[in-house]
Amino acid sequence: MDRTQEIERSIIKKYRKSIWNRFVGGVKDYHLIEEGDRIAVCISGGKDSMLLAKCMQELQRHSYMKFSLEFLVMDPGYNPANRRRIEENAALLGIPVKIFESDIFEVVEAIAESPCYLCARMRRGHLYKYAQSLGCNKIALGHHFDDVIETVVMSMFYSAEIKTMMPKLRSRNFEGMELIRPLYLVREQDIISWARHNGLSFLQCACRRTEQRSDLTGTDGGRRSATKALIRQLRAENPQVDVNIFRSIHDVNLKTVIGYTDLEGGYHHFLDAYEGRTGRPEFAVFDLDGTLLDSMWVWDGVAADYLRAHGVTPPPDLAAQVRGMNVPQAVEFAQRQYGVSGTVQQGVEQVCGLVARAYAEKVQLKPFARDYLDQLRRQGVPMCLATASEPDYVLPALERLGIGGYFKFIATSDSLGATKQSAAYYEKLAEKFGAAPGQLTVFDDSLHAIRSAKEAGCRVVAIYDDASLDERSRIKVLCDYYAGGFDALLEG
Repeated sequence: MDRTQEIERSIIKKYRKSIWNRFVGGVKDYHLIEEGDRIAVCISGGKDSMLLAKCMQELQRHSYMKFSLEFLVMDPGYNPANRRRIEENAALLGIPVKIFESDIFEVVEAIAESPCYLCARMRRGHLYKYAQSLGCNKIALGHHFDDVIETVVMSMFYSAEIKTMMPKLRSRNFEGMELIRPLYLVREQDIISWARHNGLSFLQCACRRTEQRSDLTGTDGGRRSATKALIRQLRAENPQVDVNIFRSIHDVNLKTVIGYTDLEGGYHHFLDAYEGRTGRPEFAVFDLDGTLLDSMWVWDGVAADYLRAHGVTPPPDLAAQVRGMNVPQAVEFAQRQYGVSGTVQQGVEQVCGLVARAYAEKVQLKPFARDYLDQLRRQGVPMCLATASEPDYVLPALERLGIGGYFKFIATSDSLGATKQSAAYYEKLAEKFGAAPGQLTVFDDSLHAIRSAKEAGCRVVAIYDDASLDERSRIKVLCDYYAGGFDALLEG
C-alpha cells in the first residue's frame, strides 16, 4: 500500500466516525449531491479543502449515485513556494487539480478596510466562472462545523444579525450554479488530527498579509480567532455549547424574535402584526435609484467607465466611494481624487451622456413598485421624488415607465440646496410639502439617506437593493420598517 492509499484508508478507517460518517451525513441531511451532478471541488491548498477533495473522491468511488468531479485550484498570486506546496500535496494525495490564475491578491492588497471579505467574494466569482466553463453545476467549498458556529456568533457580535453559512445556496450571479459545503458536520479538530496523523503540511490563508502563519488552526489574531477562543472557553464550562449553537440555527422560533427576513428578502417586525405599524403614510418621499428603479447597475458601471475614459484604472470600491453624490459632486471627486482632467461641466456632460441612454431605453421599475404607487394614489397620499439624479435623464425614464404623473414635485440636491447626506435635505422637503419632518415617510435603499432622514425626524421604510447588501444589517437597525420589496407593503 503506497502513501496515497494509506492516507485514503485513514479517512474511512481510523477517522470513519469523526470524519467520514459526518461527511456522508452532511451530504445526505442537506441533499447536497444529486444524480448527474458535475461538481467543482475548490481547493485553496489548506487542510479543509484538501480533505474535502479526498472525501469527494471516496464518495464518488463508493456511492450508488453517479456524479463527476473537477478539482480546481485558483492561484490568486501565491508566492512560488506556496504554489509548489499545493502542487506537491495534490500529487501526493492523488488529486488531479486544474490550476488557473487571477490577480486577486494584487487587487485587494491596497484595500485597507475588509480586504478578506473582498478577497473571498472575488475568489468565489472566479471559481464560479471557471467551474461553469467546465460544465459544472456546483462548486464545493471546505467550510466545516466550526466555521458554521463561529459565523453565527460573529454575525451577532459584529453585524447585529443572526445568520450562518448555509450548507448549500444558489448563485445569484451565475445562473444554474449552486454552492455546497459537504464538510458541514465535520469538526476542525478532527481535520487537524487527520492531517497530523498522516504527516501532512498544508497552506493556511497564504495571502501576502498572512502567509507567514504556519499553525494548522490558521489563527490570525482577528475576529474569527477571538471567536474561536471564546467558544473554546465556553466549551470548557459546557462541553455541549458548540452543539447547542449549531442546533439553535436549525430551530428558530419566529414567535420569540423581534424581527426576521423571509426567503423573499422581506423584513418582518413583531410590531407589524402587534400594532399594525405599516399603515398609510401622510406624505410619501421616494428615492429613485435603487428604490423605485432597478438602476444602480447603471451607476456602478458609469463611474468606472468615466475613469477608464480618462486612462484611470477604477478601484474595486469606486461605487461605494461615490454613492450618495450627485453627478457634479462625483465628477469633482474624480478630478480631485484621481487627477481626471477637464472642467466639472465637461465631466458632467460626459457622464450624463453615458447614463442618459440607459435610462431612456433600459432601466425598469422595481417589482410591485407601480402597484404600491397606485395604492397610495388611490388613498390620496401626496408623493414626491427625492433623487440625486439629473432631471434631464430622469424625466424621460419616468414618462416611458408611465409614473411621471404620480408625484407632486421632484426634489434634487440642486433644487433643495442640500444633499441626502444631511438632515437639512429632508427638513427642506417637509417645507415643500408644508408639513413637519415627522409627517414624512421616506422610502430609500441607502444607509446614508436613511440615517439623514432619521436625524431629521422622518419615518423611514427601507427597500432592499443589491447595491446596499453590505449595509443591510445597519439599515435594519436605523429604519422604522424594513420592507425588502414593495410587495410587503401592498394591502390585501
